[in-house]
Amino acid sequence: MFEEKDYFMKMVKEFATAIGKIIGLKSENKIEESQGVLSETLKYFTGLDKEVVEALPYEILIHKVSGSRQLNLEKCLMLGELLTQQADIYEIKLEKPRARSLYLKSLNILINGLLDDDTSVSEQNQEKVNELIEKTGLFNLPDESKLLLFQYYELTKNYAKAEDVLFNLIETVEAKNDILAKGISFYERLINKDQAELEEGNLPIVEVLEGLANLKGYKK
Repeated sequence: MFEEKDYFMKMVKEFATAIGKIIGLKSENKIEESQGVLSETLKYFTGLDKEVVEALPYEILIHKVSGSRQLNLEKCLMLGELLTQQADIYEIKLEKPRARSLYLKSLNILINGLLDDDTSVSEQNQEKVNELIEKTGLFNLPDESKLLLFQYYELTKNYAKAEDVLFNLIETVEAKNDILAKGISFYERLINKDQAELEEGNLPIVEVLEGLANLKGYKK
């Protein structure tokens, strides 16, 4: 057990050092050197090449780094961070589409990890999610990402934000009955929450009941 913990702490320290080096080189405008360190770090910690992470869907990347059916949160967080660093390099090179694609993959991987293990929803990880949303644009996200974000906002008790994403999804998705059912279940869960918690999440009980009534009316 102690050996396993020591190995994990050593891995985290090595990863943090590598990320620091990548960021430092970028700040010095040594982009190619930064890319070299990033490619090596990606291969060392995930076993994947840059071309592979760009080509594969995020779900397959999660499976590959996890190495089993169970999601490996630490590896997913590392992969998400490396994808963000790679996207930053593409931003510097003005390769906007490639940067956006990787920002989206990073966001989806990060949220999947946090939904799988809600004990990992730290302030630092929430800041990372917020930064990625800022880079991609909340309402410019694909519906798949919005659905993940809807669940994430409920998990983090940002109920008003969850509602905003929910109503945007209702406007954009084709399978409306499915998202309406998810929305109704969302409001029904909130009804059982403490009113102080709802108000802290900027969605008081009056608005919860109103939202629930609107969705039930919409479904009819």
